[in-house]
Formats: sequence, C-alpha cells, structure tokens
Amino acid sequence: MKKMTTSAIAAVLSTTWAGEALATEWNVSLWGQRRAFTEHVHHLADAVADATDGEFTMNISYGGLSSNRENLDGISIGAFEMAQFCAGYHRDKNRAITVLELPFLGVSTLEEEVAVSHAIYSHPAVTEEMAQWNAMMLMTSPMPQYNLVGTGEPRDTLQDMDGMRVRATGGLGDLFSAVGAVPTSLTASETYNAMETGVVDTVAFAQHAHLSFRTIDIADWWTENLNPGTVNCPIVVNIDAYESLSAEHRAALDGAVDGAIRHYLDNYSELLDQWDAVLEERGVERVTIPDRTLAGLAAQAAPIHEAWIETMSAQGLPAQNLYDLVQKTLQQHRNM
Repeated sequence: MKKMTTSAIAAVLSTTWAGEALATEWNVSLWGQRRAFTEHVHHLADAVADATDGEFTMNISYGGLSSNRENLDGISIGAFEMAQFCAGYHRDKNRAITVLELPFLGVSTLEEEVAVSHAIYSHPAVTEEMAQWNAMMLMTSPMPQYNLVGTGEPRDTLQDMDGMRVRATGGLGDLFSAVGAVPTSLTASETYNAMETGVVDTVAFAQHAHLSFRTIDIADWWTENLNPGTVNCPIVVNIDAYESLSAEHRAALDGAVDGAIRHYLDNYSELLDQWDAVLEERGVERVTIPDRTLAGLAAQAAPIHEAWIETMSAQGLPAQNLYDLVQKTLQQHRNM
C-alpha cells in the first residue's frame, strides 16, 4: 500500500464532511499586515468561498504560521496549504524564478509584471523546481519597479551610492553592489528597525511596502524615477492539498485567480494615485535621478544578466531559455 506523505495527511485532515457536501478549510501563511501586496489573496479567498457556497474556506494568517523566510519550507511539509514568499529571501531554493529579479529587465508596468511572471511560472523548469518543495505556483504578487527612500543627503549619483548601506535583495542587491554600495538582504519586517538604528541608510521597496513597513515615516527623500527592477513574490499551494481538492473546489480555486489579479491591479492603482499626497504629508523630498546616473546603473545590468545565465546554466537550468522567455513575453504583451 502506498504510504501517505505528511502533507497529504494534513490535506485530508483539513477536509470534513458537512451533510452531503465536502467542506475544505485551508490555512494561508503571509506576513506583516493586510496591505496592497496581499489584497489578491483576500479577494481569492472570498471568491472561492462564494463559488462553493462556503464549502471551501481559507484562514489567512499574518505571521502566525511561519516566518516569511520559511513559508516555502512550510509548504513542503504540509504545515499549511497556501503561502506567499519572495524569491530573494532564499535564492538557492527557487533559482529559476530569480530571472524575474534581474535589474533593468525592461518591465515597466504591473500588467507586464503579471505577464512575464506567469509565463515563467508555467515553464517546466519552474514547475519541476517548485515540485521539489511540494509546491505549485498559483499566481504572482505583481509589484512596481522599486525605488529608494533614504536618510541624510539624497544618493543621486554613482559616487554618492558608493558605500551606501541599502536594504536590497536579489538582483537589485547585485546591482547596487556593482557600484560600490553595501546591500543587506533583510526581510521586509526587519527593515524599519534597521533603518531607524542606522544599520541601513537606504531601503529599496515598492510604494506599498514603504507605507506598510513605515520606512516612509523616517525617510528624508524618495527616488521617483530610479526604477532599477523589482522582486518576485509568488503565491504557491501545497501540491498534495491541491490534488486532494474535489473537481468543483479545484475549479473554483483556478477560476478565481484572474479576478484576484485584476482586483490587485485596481487596488494598487489607487495606492499609486495617492502616493504624491503621502510624500507631501510626511515631508519627504522627491529626488529625480539624473540620466547620467541611470545610464551608469543600466550599464552594470548587462554583466549581471550574463553572469546569471552562466551560473544557472552551469547548475543545469535552461537559463538562456528562461531569460529569452521574459523578453519574448514582454514583446508579445506590448503587441496585444
């Protein structure tokens, strides 16, 4: 007889009979607090519950189930059925999707971020790598291009960035390192204290994170046009839990993804519309990075891209194919 895995047992235990209907309850591991970055998960949970007349529900936890660096591990052992993680938190565990975190990749809108992310998520190399963690990609958490907030004088030249202590993960950390900065791979939850105590003097975040994790509250300035890249943070589900769903519940989950992403994009658009008022209210200076500085940073990106392709290819990943897929998807999306 085939032995059940721990995660399969957990999936079975989360399912109970209610009359003649099969009721399913999933636990979802997030972190921080409810914010623009997690709105699609809440929308997904509501849509699934509505589609199944309350038979399939999700309990969303902010830090109560796992730390943000351990969500993928929790998924792998079936500690919970759904989770969010960011690739830069553990690049060795999710190598294939780190292509999406390369600096100056060319993505300029949230819609483009969704398109390239979901194209990469569907690649067999990503599916195979995630399966090693008993995880299946469900949807992305699209974020706009990152920008810096900082204390003291603005860092708007390459010379100013030399020695800059910056919170930056993934490819952005590589980029800043290339110009002499000192990147630190802090989690979002750790960043405010690091900035407040001077461990870092600048922080690379999207707008929602500068708000949610309060870095904007102690910032003196914000770069409005740096746009060096972003991080990639998927929503994943435990494979055993997903496969144990009834056909109806699985269809409800799959069918709710597009609506959740649309809700996310609409909600984030409202946040961006309010951003100018946020800066003014907190007295944060808007800093425009000169074209010369942007060109200098962009020049550092090409070697980082080449190094990523070489390194990942040596590890057996179809790195060039993944990289080309991003560019192909961008072109297709813009031609639609």
